[in-house]
Amino acid sequence: MVFRRSSPSFVSLLSSFWIVCTYLFLYSSASPLGQDLQKRTSRLTPPAGALVVSKTPASGQFSTVQAAVNAVPNDGAAHTIFINAGTYEEKVSITTSAKLTIMGATSNTATYTSNTVTISFSSSAAAAGSDDASGTLRVHKDNFALYNVNVKNTFGQGSQALALSAYGTNHGYYASAFYGYQDTVLAEQGNQYYGFCYIEGAVDFIFGQHAFAFFQKNTIASVGPGTITADGPAFKGDGLVVINESTIEQSAAATTSLTGKVFLGRPWTEFATVAFTSCSLSSIINSAGWEIWSSATPNTGDVTFAEFENTGAGAAGTRASFATKASSNSAYNVGVVLGSNWATWVDQSYV
Repeated sequence: MVFRRSSPSFVSLLSSFWIVCTYLFLYSSASPLGQDLQKRTSRLTPPAGALVVSKTPASGQFSTVQAAVNAVPNDGAAHTIFINAGTYEEKVSITTSAKLTIMGATSNTATYTSNTVTISFSSSAAAAGSDDASGTLRVHKDNFALYNVNVKNTFGQGSQALALSAYGTNHGYYASAFYGYQDTVLAEQGNQYYGFCYIEGAVDFIFGQHAFAFFQKNTIASVGPGTITADGPAFKGDGLVVINESTIEQSAAATTSLTGKVFLGRPWTEFATVAFTSCSLSSIINSAGWEIWSSATPNTGDVTFAEFENTGAGAAGTRASFATKASSNSAYNVGVVLGSNWATWVDQSYV
């Protein structure tokens, strides 16, 4: 009997088959990118039934975001506004009782870096009359979601000047970017979630009083010396800010080195409660980590300034005496911050 060897082409084909199978198994079971890739889809056309905003509006469309917002009925039902690419120079105020979602056109819904829509305005609190009134985007309602929109307050230094003023519960901000200098994002009340966002500022640029806010996988960039957070609850348990798995870095717009010139936060009131957990802290973070409100009013009597498993050059050093290195993040996970029903209103593609 004559035994013949398998042909080289068959062996090669079989070997290639097993290599492909092995790769697919390893990728699907081990790669952390699997979930991210699911989000990497474009959104270039409006969903059915959406109100549409455009720089060159067709019949039935709107030339400003505010005009579209004004057209949303106060009926408590779900409505969507889709914004085509462009920069819209305006202030936007939202008070409708509708469950409202605003979406910006993008080639990649997973990241703010592909955003094509910007809402921009220059307004200071000094001129507008209050922090809230200075906001480029003011959301005074519950049940709101924003996707892939850049929001800017271009006033710059010299006064509080908000990009976002958020008053309400069940707010979700996804792959959006917020730019300012002092007081960029006001998370004032209710449960709020910020997923995969970019937030830029210099002084107290994530602040508020009564909100329970969770910032997940954000890029937080300082453009000048100062403090990132300023929390001001009226009493212990009145608010909580957690920044998780986020990157803290110097903004590309900063004009000088900020090494050691930025603090994680300062207490607007003595009941401030803020935690940075599993974050990457660059060298811009001062070794003390946190600072007092002012020499006349330190506000450190009952603060909770916690860190858990942060990494990077900014995670090293002797922290302020009123700061805490947590041994667990159990008091700061998303369910604790936002409540047990958080998954019913937070978009799970941005977790």
